[in-house]
Amino acid sequence: MDKVEQYTSEDIEKFINVTKSLSNDTQSRSMRKLLSVKDRISIFKNIEADELKVIIYDLKFIKYNLDDVIIKQNETSHQIFFIITGVCKVFSNAKKVGILNAGDVFGEAGAIFNIKRNATIVSNSNDVTLLSFCIDHNNMEFCSHSLATLYKNLAFQINTKLQELNYNYTIQGHI
Repeated sequence: MDKVEQYTSEDIEKFINVTKSLSNDTQSRSMRKLLSVKDRISIFKNIEADELKVIIYDLKFIKYNLDDVIIKQNETSHQIFFIITGVCKVFSNAKKVGILNAGDVFGEAGAIFNIKRNATIVSNSNDVTLLSFCIDHNNMEFCSHSLATLYKNLAFQINTKLQELNYNYTIQGHI
């Protein structure tokens, strides 16, 4: 029978500290900025700050101008986006199908399921600011509860989008 690896709290603390020390200055500043507002971002609800530092990477705050393409349909990427300010347009097969506002999340399905993007997202104003990040799926053994919580929060976002699509489809008389 294989021996199951046991991690002590000291092991986890060492891992977290090593991960912190590997961050560059921009990442550190972005992480501090995120941690100062994380409780107001629904997808990070109920995730401890130290574990959030370990389960996400490539964290950026990005500003976009009017008509900047943020993601393209059919591309592959692991980035997830949270809209801090501004509005974005959603296009599917070159047809405008929706709008995303501050507080909305996009890109989560591609990141979680490692699938191609199912829409193109374009900024709709000069004041679009996004939080962009990737999930480190390799840290499941250290932060399984926090990763599960993040996935649950993202699944809730996906479900909300599906409900809105179904509602809009019904309103337009297709059913």
